Amino acid sequence: MKKILTLIALTGLLCSCQTEEKELYSRSIDVVSVPEGAPIIVDGLKIGTAPLSIGVETNEDGYFVRKTVITAIPQKESMHTQIITFPEYLASNPEKSRVPEKITFYMEKPPSQSDGVVVEYE
Repeated sequence: MKKILTLIALTGLLCSCQTEEKELYSRSIDVVSVPEGAPIIVDGLKIGTAPLSIGVETNEDGYFVRKTVITAIPQKESMHTQIITFPEYLASNPEKSRVPEKITFYMEKPPSQSDGVVVEYE
């Protein structure tokens, strides 16, 4: 009997917990590589080869809801891996997590050059 009462009490506690439901939205990002054909990886998952469009989860205002890493892998030894990271949305600094319309990866540029990844917004 004691076990049943404990189980009922625990069930009541679990059912009374409220979770905040967030509506999720999505946006598309056009991803291009120069030269074309670079494999594109999003958060560790190979999505395809550039050029392509990828869908990402956003909040209603068009900001990333979680940290998102987009990587372009070189096809030749003379080229370089290009990576861009977008942080999760923070109200204190929202612009860093705004979802772009287009990302262009210039595979021949070394990562030390800031123009190896070009991000375009609406």
